[in-house]
Amino acid sequence: MKRCPICGKRFEGRLEMCPECYSDRRELVKVERIVELVRCPRCGRYRLGGRWREMKFEEALTETILNSLRVHPEFRVEDVEIRPLTRGEVGRYSVRVAGTLEGETVEDERLTEVRVRGTVCERCCREAGGYYESIVQVRADGRDLEDEELEKVREIILKILDKERDNQKAFVSKVVERREGIDFYLGDRNVGRKIARSIVNELGGRIVESKKIHTRRDGRDVYRFTYAVRLPGYREGDVVEDEGRVCVVTNRRLGKGITIDGKSVNLKNPKVIARKEDLLEAVVVDCDEYVVEILHPVSNEVVRAKRPKGEFKPGDIVNVVEYGERLYVIKIPRSLYRSS
Repeated sequence: MKRCPICGKRFEGRLEMCPECYSDRRELVKVERIVELVRCPRCGRYRLGGRWREMKFEEALTETILNSLRVHPEFRVEDVEIRPLTRGEVGRYSVRVAGTLEGETVEDERLTEVRVRGTVCERCCREAGGYYESIVQVRADGRDLEDEELEKVREIILKILDKERDNQKAFVSKVVERREGIDFYLGDRNVGRKIARSIVNELGGRIVESKKIHTRRDGRDVYRFTYAVRLPGYREGDVVEDEGRVCVVTNRRLGKGITIDGKSVNLKNPKVIARKEDLLEAVVVDCDEYVVEILHPVSNEVVRAKRPKGEFKPGDIVNVVEYGERLYVIKIPRSLYRSS
């Protein structure tokens, strides 16, 4: 047991005086006199630890000050309070550090000046300069892209870019709308590949990948990649002919359909013969086990067609399509005819 030479209090430990007197006369904590934050004026990201990160000012300030703290080896920090002494982000701040020293509860307070320096980050420099490593081209076979599909594609892109927020090349530098579809220019080739695959996973179709030499860097060829996404020409509710069978598309992503007889099939090489919005409606006049008599929607004549699977009775409204000089009666769940 030692006696403090300052106050006479008995204490234990390796210090030359009691913890209370020691904290009054020694620096337990050192803080940089000036703390500088580097912020991109274009996107608002902060550079910490050599990386540009998306965070709030308070988070960036706290992390920067904590990283700059120098603490006495015997001081066990339990709490740090950072408080502004002036208005606004920049200015003087109080840094109060509380903890224990040789088992005694003590605290220390230091002042620092916070400054913010603006520097355009690498990501924004590239984005502003139109930099890109890949192009995602979105097209649909034999038809125009629908608004619903375009909205889904943009949703996929935003979702992936949000997951890649720390990637300095995860951005869209340009969007080009064309008659045949839409092109997205991406700063990172791997992000472009992820987007293309996600579009196909969500909307079906296929990807054709190609590349061409853009430049040479350090003696190596640098390529730009193009991911051509081809969405199916058919959609849910469209009527297609596939290997001699007339089918209704039930899942375009998986390439599934249902025949007139109600059999589920995997579509192999479907040809669209009628869009869902172009199907005609007809009234059932009579039916038996094999045939349905309907009132032709154009000529108003009573015609006969093969009865599809399902229940029918006079007065029912059914969809019909003419193909190969034959009339087909279509009866599928009404949910497939929701508006796009």
